[in-house]
Amino acid sequence: MPLLEHYQEAVAEGRITRDPAQLKAINLLQAIWHGLLAPRPEQPKKSGLFGGMFGKRAAAEPIPPVKGAYIWGGVGRGKTWIMDTFYSRIPIAEKRRMHYHHFMFFIHGELKKLSNKDNPLELIVAEMAKDTRLLCIDEFHVLDIVDAMLLYGLLDAMFKHGITLVTTSNRVPDDLYLNGLQRERFIPAIGLIKKYTTVLELDNQVDYRMLKQMGEDSFLEDAAAIQAEHELEDKFAEIAQGDIHTGHDIEVQGRHLATHKVADNIVWFDFQTLCETARSTRDYIELAERFRYIMLSGMHILSTEHEEAARRFLNLLDELYDRQVQFIFPTNFPLEDLYQGEKLKFEFQRALSRLNEMRSVSYQSSEPNNPNTLH
Repeated sequence: MPLLEHYQEAVAEGRITRDPAQLKAINLLQAIWHGLLAPRPEQPKKSGLFGGMFGKRAAAEPIPPVKGAYIWGGVGRGKTWIMDTFYSRIPIAEKRRMHYHHFMFFIHGELKKLSNKDNPLELIVAEMAKDTRLLCIDEFHVLDIVDAMLLYGLLDAMFKHGITLVTTSNRVPDDLYLNGLQRERFIPAIGLIKKYTTVLELDNQVDYRMLKQMGEDSFLEDAAAIQAEHELEDKFAEIAQGDIHTGHDIEVQGRHLATHKVADNIVWFDFQTLCETARSTRDYIELAERFRYIMLSGMHILSTEHEEAARRFLNLLDELYDRQVQFIFPTNFPLEDLYQGEKLKFEFQRALSRLNEMRSVSYQSSEPNNPNTLH
């Protein structure tokens, strides 16, 4: 069933509410759908003085990509749901869906393997393009200078190899990597995004995550009220499957992480261990892949002196949410008061919306998500 018909059916059945802003995004993705399913044009041959002479075949020019989409807007507007619905239903095999963090870790890993080669980004993308015509990236946001410096060359190679990009973001392209170091070198990447995607703001004023949480009893309502250590112990014992190990280190990315407790499906950390010591996003990716539940104690208000810990917490939350991992983190203060810093106010708006959704019954009852990757 085409995307638009699927959306209209979901509205008619009462599974979702008709939203004019979402409908604009659906129509845009439907046009991309038709473009990707249309017969592909024959690859033009490179012309040259000796083209075709001496029995040599001229190299084919790459086919330009179908113009993609950059869907941006506030938190909880339905961007990821729309993109994932499009991705899951479009009947082509040459497609990949990744979270932005996963995608950039894949690229960095491949660059390391090809460190002794010329033009490694070109080699990576050429290989990727063999089985990828459509690349869907969730949560496109650029915070790291290394990523920022890579993105022009990476996007340029992708589009030259005919890869269509569909992505979601909380920021308009012109605000990506805002105030970042050497941002002037990143500006050309914004130009490529605007050239090869249609930029669409999902400008409804409804946070559907918040509505979802308000309309349900909270699975974590009791967990949010937990204060004493023994109550955390009881919650852990209730959830744990398999043997329970106390004070046991686990290995993550070749390093040992101290835990309060760990079982087959759940691990309990102190906030200091996961967010106040040097951790990479790859650590959080592995944890989200290994455990259905993650428990975090020792949470405290994050002020201006905790900006690095706050950034790590955001990265952790992104991975847990993307994988639909259950997150238990009792606090003795309202979630709205969690972040009191300055640099990440925009990002914590999204975090608060996600944390509220993660307390809902529908999130708790969801199956773990295993995103398609390029590995």
